[in-house]
Amino acid sequence: MTKKHSRNSSKDNNNNNGTRSNGDEVMVDESSSSSTSSDVQQQQEIKKTKYHNNDINDNNNNNTTTTTTTNNNNNNHNSMINDMNNRLSFENATPIDQMNNPIDILRGFDDIGNGVIRDKDGKVDFIESVNRVSSYVSTYLKKTPQLHYELLSQLFKCNVQLKLENLQLFGDVYVRNCFSVLIGNYFNQVSTIKKELREVGGYVSVMDPDKFDLQATFAGIVLTAIHLKMKFIIYVAPGKLNILQVVQLYMCHARGAKIIFHKGDTQTCYQRAKQHANDLHMVFVDMKFNPQFSLIGAGTLASEMMEDCNDRDAIIIPLRMYSVGWSYVSAISLFYKIKQPKMKTIVVQMIEDLKGLSNSLFAFQQTIEIEESNQKNDQDLNYNVNSNCTTPFYSPPLSPSSSSSSSSNLNNYNNNNNINNNSVDIEGKEYNRQSLFPDRAEIGWLALINDQSDLTNVFDSFDSRNQGKFTVEDVKTMLTSMGADISRNSPICAKSSYSQTEFVGEVITLHFASLSGGEKIFQPFLEQLSLDNLLSKKIIDQLVPVTEDQAAIAFIKCLEYTHTLTNGKGSIALGGLLSGNIKLKEDAKIVLLISGGFVDVIDFQTILNYGLDMIGQSFEITLDLPDNTTALTKVLQVIGSNNSSIHEVNMDRSCETLKQYHVRTTIQCHSRNFEQQKAVFDNLTLQGFKYTRSPAPYSTQSELSIISPPLPPPITPINYNDRPPMVNINIDRPLLMASTGVPQSYKRSIQDITVKSIREAQQRIKHIMSPTPIYHSTTYSKLCGCKVTLMLENIQKTGSFKIRGSSNMVLRAIEQSEEKPVGLVAASAGNHAQGVALISSKVGLPCTIVCPEYAPDSKLSNTTQYGAEVIKKGKSLEEAVKLAESICKERAWTLVRPYNDVDVIEGQGTMGCDIYDKVPDVDTVLVNVGGGGMIAGIALFLKRINPNIRIIGVQSVNVSTLADFKQTNQLRYIEPAVLSLADGTNVKMPGGVHTQVLHDLVDEYVTVSENEIASTIVHLMYNSRTVSEGAGCLGLAALLHHKIQVRKDERVVVIICGGNIDMSTLRQVYEYGLRSLGRSFTIHLTTWDYPGNLHKIISLAARAELKVREIRHIRGTGDINWNEVTISLSFYSNSFHHQNFFLSLLVEEGLFPKVIGRKYIKDHDTVYQIFDRSGEQKQKQLQETFKERQIAFLETYGKQANTSTLL
Repeated sequence: MTKKHSRNSSKDNNNNNGTRSNGDEVMVDESSSSSTSSDVQQQQEIKKTKYHNNDINDNNNNNTTTTTTTNNNNNNHNSMINDMNNRLSFENATPIDQMNNPIDILRGFDDIGNGVIRDKDGKVDFIESVNRVSSYVSTYLKKTPQLHYELLSQLFKCNVQLKLENLQLFGDVYVRNCFSVLIGNYFNQVSTIKKELREVGGYVSVMDPDKFDLQATFAGIVLTAIHLKMKFIIYVAPGKLNILQVVQLYMCHARGAKIIFHKGDTQTCYQRAKQHANDLHMVFVDMKFNPQFSLIGAGTLASEMMEDCNDRDAIIIPLRMYSVGWSYVSAISLFYKIKQPKMKTIVVQMIEDLKGLSNSLFAFQQTIEIEESNQKNDQDLNYNVNSNCTTPFYSPPLSPSSSSSSSSNLNNYNNNNNINNNSVDIEGKEYNRQSLFPDRAEIGWLALINDQSDLTNVFDSFDSRNQGKFTVEDVKTMLTSMGADISRNSPICAKSSYSQTEFVGEVITLHFASLSGGEKIFQPFLEQLSLDNLLSKKIIDQLVPVTEDQAAIAFIKCLEYTHTLTNGKGSIALGGLLSGNIKLKEDAKIVLLISGGFVDVIDFQTILNYGLDMIGQSFEITLDLPDNTTALTKVLQVIGSNNSSIHEVNMDRSCETLKQYHVRTTIQCHSRNFEQQKAVFDNLTLQGFKYTRSPAPYSTQSELSIISPPLPPPITPINYNDRPPMVNINIDRPLLMASTGVPQSYKRSIQDITVKSIREAQQRIKHIMSPTPIYHSTTYSKLCGCKVTLMLENIQKTGSFKIRGSSNMVLRAIEQSEEKPVGLVAASAGNHAQGVALISSKVGLPCTIVCPEYAPDSKLSNTTQYGAEVIKKGKSLEEAVKLAESICKERAWTLVRPYNDVDVIEGQGTMGCDIYDKVPDVDTVLVNVGGGGMIAGIALFLKRINPNIRIIGVQSVNVSTLADFKQTNQLRYIEPAVLSLADGTNVKMPGGVHTQVLHDLVDEYVTVSENEIASTIVHLMYNSRTVSEGAGCLGLAALLHHKIQVRKDERVVVIICGGNIDMSTLRQVYEYGLRSLGRSFTIHLTTWDYPGNLHKIISLAARAELKVREIRHIRGTGDINWNEVTISLSFYSNSFHHQNFFLSLLVEEGLFPKVIGRKYIKDHDTVYQIFDRSGEQKQKQLQETFKERQIAFLETYGKQANTSTLL
């Protein structure tokens, strides 16, 4: 059970952020976020990062003073109000329509040359400069999707779009900055190079050991160029290299960059690098304009968002870590304010990142009510935010007196609202509490800690002797292998040897030091982009803080609604909305930025468990029960009957406060929602049990409404004669004509589906659909040995492809049927249900959904939020279909079948159109198969376009009805009770009107196991930052686990067709996924039960850099002696290599562990080959030494020995 902080911090903060005590909304005046000139001059202190070198830490420790908080009396309170009223002049605030052009704040572009576009006055034209780079971004990088979300819009009662920048290359917005540095230098030199960007010979740059502060993004820039298949040459100037610079060189070298260690001095090194670039028509990358180019690159995100939708009223931007986040916050705000001055720009930041605020405006905002006389400037949108909470990206430190005073104000606020940034250890000393969202994740791949460039892999390369440590000599060996002359480029190491933890910490520390040094160098440029300045200039309208709890809930909701992964802080823009700190009118149109897709797999599990606890998916109950099984049986029966599962039960008979003959029982449970928890506790109360629970329940309806949104009112049948025309649907357009020239009958056959009809269906439903991202995947291309393209249908509306078929069927029925439908009925396990529910709400029809009992609650919850009635009955989909048919006859409504319908199949066939439009040279398409509607529609389109395209169907081995269909023309019988993780394909009787298509046009059917599905879910999430349900990733599972033969040059499209996985299921699947990725494992080890044995085992684990998850001693059970113990040890690991290293160390000590669940790991014989080989060698060695001891024994005792015992 994840230990959580008090919810009161979140709750109290929401109740105090700009709201009156009586609950009325406060209209924040436009001028409330502006400051007088004296306020602007009073700069704030930079937030001190916890990553600094030892000298900096020593200085900080010496200069740190402890402030104590006291209660403010009335005189102090009134004094502060009077002081603030004098400093804040609402009358002097500049309205938007009278403010200067936002571009006037930009300075520092004079020396760049052609790297930017200028206006007729010679000033930088920010918009045109951004648009120029943006035109290249769409070609070389990904254009990330910007999608409208129905359920979020319904929840917040406004029009909500999300920009999914977490799906960008490397999973973050910063790749735009790095690309802009590359292309900005290209524009600066294009007049000399005289070649198009794709034709240049590559890039050349210099790593100068003395200019460490300019190299924070050096590796990111190089890796971006290499990923875009551009050559990169790095000249290394003479000088001492710190460990970060060595790592950057090694990773760039490993990825294909050429390293040249220059033999001359630094000046000639630069001259030679520039000459090299000039001779080979390459671009020399000068790092001195990185901030300017980064600002322009980040602005391409705003250009892209405005191009996709230019009618937004507000944009909400997450500010994660200001050291690197200043660029996109400033650039997006500037771009929108120049193009759309009335656009509201709102920045959301974690409260823990606001620590150290020096501006007493923050405290003032919490203690006085904002005047309502100046609300006229906020007619379009009503916000309730902390608009004056400002933290600069860079500002010089304040004087000690002002800093101490303002720090006290912030401490008072935090104390009054139960917000604790610091904790106290057992000795009473303060320390910084570990954050759920560590700062190291914010620099992501820039610091080389992602799946492509993992620092742990670098450590393994340095630690060539497998000692668990590497020394300075190992670093010198690594530099020499790259061509370095150690006498000219020697390494600087703070320690004589490094463990893996020390190594990773040192690299990240140096990276933050480089960022901090860069801020000082670029201070004149960055100072104009501080939050103080942007707020005072009204470039940013409000700054909204969110708590860690709110951010954790936003993380879970982002998984549920967008089916994409963030690093936690990347979704805090959604957390700002969920917190209630931003109030919007019902007709407001807003766009939220979701950024930061990189997250460590272990950090993800921590955040996932914490967030699920917050939204009611787990709870703990403690009871004092009579010490017999009867009472425990009753409690467990109550928990199970309310659909809550048991995670762990602990019995404590030694508690001091325990009654006689009682046992204190603590039960950890997993539940679906707070309603299930309430039902458990209510039933226990009725039966007379006394208990305590954790966590405490939410006390307000507003809190619960975010976690469990209220259901919309049911839709009543409509009269077609009186109904208004539907949006985006032309009901009165002419009926389609058949070849005979007469109106086409609504009853159609499978032969009526043609390429033309599918194209018409594509046009029919395009206003209902969101554009589906179809991306080439470099990662999976390498892993699978072919050219892999992912079709992310899991981020489609309703989270699956099913919206296509249901929309086409319903719209076609409305357009062409003589009898218009008056209501819709469907049977579905969840995805089809959501599709039918959404289209029914769009066209204004009532809807009833019948689902089998195994359908996930998450899918059903979304279905009800679309306004549908949900009936959960039947052990199989076939039983649900029978009930749906009976309801249909009873009510005279229209039955929307999930797959056995010509119109539905035609709608699913539009996926074939999208595939062919994006990947016209496709060779193979892998399609997940349940009822067969999707694969039939795709085959009907693609096979008629190109019969040589292979169509391969994939099923779970548990429900593999079509496995032998091509050979025998018969379906396999599957027991009705059989279930699968791929619940969406759990169809026992596929086919129907399309049975012949499944036989004739599908080339092959393959199956994958349940564990292969589970591992693929986690693998996809970790590598592509997108969440798939079990039925959504069957094709990728088949490709990853070598179920399909492919050529190296074969272009394979893999459809990820659904993402509606239940979060509790994801938690269970993730445990297995960690094991399949080599990041977690469990062993059982039987050994003598003597003191110090466990210490020896854990010391070996420390040598292998493992993290302990759980240790259990099992005595007196199994096939062990009285003086033996079986130890169950669970560890986190960095890779299978580290597991093998640890297991081999155990074998050397004569301990032979058993890896639990090994056979379910892909290629386990190959994965654990090192461990197996060491075990065999040790066994052989023991046998040989045993024979030697036998011979010695016989020689010693001769005829007195009982030789029968030695045979």
